[in-house]
Amino acid sequence: MAIKTRHITIMEDEVVTSCQKEYQVFLFAQLELVKRHFSWLKLSLNERMISGSGVLEVGGRRYQVELNYSPFFPLRFDRILIKGIAYHPKIHVYGDLSLCLYHPVQDMPLFRAIPLAEMIPWITEWCVHYQEWRKYGVWLGKEISH
Repeated sequence: MAIKTRHITIMEDEVVTSCQKEYQVFLFAQLELVKRHFSWLKLSLNERMISGSGVLEVGGRRYQVELNYSPFFPLRFDRILIKGIAYHPKIHVYGDLSLCLYHPVQDMPLFRAIPLAEMIPWITEWCVHYQEWRKYGVWLGKEISH
């Protein structure tokens, strides 16, 4: 079993290496998909990452979203933050306050990165769960214990 696991890890690392090697094409494609489907975000390609921001309205509340996406970030390509959200161990944010939208190991599809356009709707879902948490004190969304 250890040999199979090692082979899978090597193949997954190749996906990241490929995205890094061809980062300009990879990021340009990601940027165009997001621009086409999510006009509320204003993004640009800077150096070796996509970055930008936008205002998302969920349940009558406005969230200022800041986004960075790069195959050069460790563990996951995304760093998505909501301005004004403070760290709390019961909400799904990392220590740098970026949103925890998925588990970077267990939810990662085999042999591919999660496209940025696929993650954008998860921001809205996160905001809904955040509003529920503020109201009930419990995170009602799907979660994996950290």
